[in-house]
Amino acid sequence: MQPMSLDEVRALCDHATYRNAEQIVAGNQLLHLARSETVLYAQVQGTKPYTVRIEASGGTLNAKCTCPAARFSKFCKHAIAVLIAWAQSPERFVYGEQTQAESPAAQPARRGKRAAKATVERTDLQSQSIDRTLKAVQELAERGLTGVQPAFLEQLKALAPNLEALKARRLKQALERLVQLIEQAHTNPVNEEQYTRALLRLWLTARALEEHFRERRPLPDEQLEEMLGRTWRDKDLQPRYNLRLLELGYENIQLPSGFRLDISHLMELDTGELLREIKIAPLHAPSREAQAFKPRRSEPLLATRAGIYPGYPPKRVKLYETLPLSEPRAELIAQALRHAYTEWQPLISHYLQRLLDPFAPRELPCLVRPQQIVWQEGQAWLADVQGTLLPLQVETTPTALARLNKEPASEMEALRWLPLATPGTARLNFGVPRELALLRRSWLALFGYLEGEDEVRFRPISGLHEQGALPIVWGVQVRS
Repeated sequence: MQPMSLDEVRALCDHATYRNAEQIVAGNQLLHLARSETVLYAQVQGTKPYTVRIEASGGTLNAKCTCPAARFSKFCKHAIAVLIAWAQSPERFVYGEQTQAESPAAQPARRGKRAAKATVERTDLQSQSIDRTLKAVQELAERGLTGVQPAFLEQLKALAPNLEALKARRLKQALERLVQLIEQAHTNPVNEEQYTRALLRLWLTARALEEHFRERRPLPDEQLEEMLGRTWRDKDLQPRYNLRLLELGYENIQLPSGFRLDISHLMELDTGELLREIKIAPLHAPSREAQAFKPRRSEPLLATRAGIYPGYPPKRVKLYETLPLSEPRAELIAQALRHAYTEWQPLISHYLQRLLDPFAPRELPCLVRPQQIVWQEGQAWLADVQGTLLPLQVETTPTALARLNKEPASEMEALRWLPLATPGTARLNFGVPRELALLRRSWLALFGYLEGEDEVRFRPISGLHEQGALPIVWGVQVRS
């Protein structure tokens, strides 16, 4: 497909169509951009997803689109939007020897064949994106951290939306982490070990996906969930019965992909196994029911019938039938505390072992029982029974400690804390929170995440006291 200028694109349609097409491009509604020698292909998110195919033949362009307007116009606004993107950013189009998309007129009438063709098409686009990623890794290894030119960096950034649209989320995260390090290197020194580790993780992830798509090597179920976000059905879940569950924490997390996760972190009291009940809600869902937050599991419960999703621990759980637990709450809290970590070394060893798997999540939910919270060397720490210190991923200042002793804060203010401004961590999207909750209450245990590679830290999200779990983080968190 030959390059085009915006003037050439503008000459193909009227002013109104071109203006509407510009709005489509500006609104990031173009997905799955791909090309061959003679064909451009894309999906456009309009009233519903539309498929666009533009072929160059004999010096002319022939456009096909599944939208109603394409029946009456040679170039609808969706086709013009694709051509605008081609003129402005041709590097966004994944290259393949042959685009698998069919024109709408050539698509089979039977639904089963259309679905099969769509699967082949999607797999082909995924393979092309993975090929580009592997080539990028090779070039990065040859150029080194300081040899990356701005144009090549922009090509790397352009890969990320395609990977997101194709659900290669772990590959997208690895790519974005590498881009982040390259950008940091322009202004500040970057640890070479960090860069090498990020480059290796990107290569390993891309290679595993390449083997999966091209060489038909099946991925383990936990990797399918983590790397491709597979949708599981009830028949895929492992049945479990009579789970005695206590909620340790509750989170609402907004993702850049346009979804919100409502998560109840649950402990199975007999075994100490951590599970997660998750509601995935689109941010712009048409119904109030879809947008509504998942209620907390504030009361202990007995799940008489449940299903466990494949994936890395802590695994997701679906609760089919539940009853309230009749045991006294104090006894249930005591049972949960028996499963909490009181020494940090076994916990850290478990976390570091997890990091050896390049595809595992880079965080480990856990319940810990610190002996005390201490301030030392300008940092807040959790001390275990051996006196070992584990850094807290919160900003706790001497001023805050002094103020705590003099000015009692309001209940709401006391239950907020401020995460460190480090890449990939959650941040609160309201007000100026304070980290007084960790200091004002006598927590029996803290629930949160072990995170970090160069330095392992504990990021608390809730605390356990005599009456149950109480949030330390309030409001919707935004994942960057």
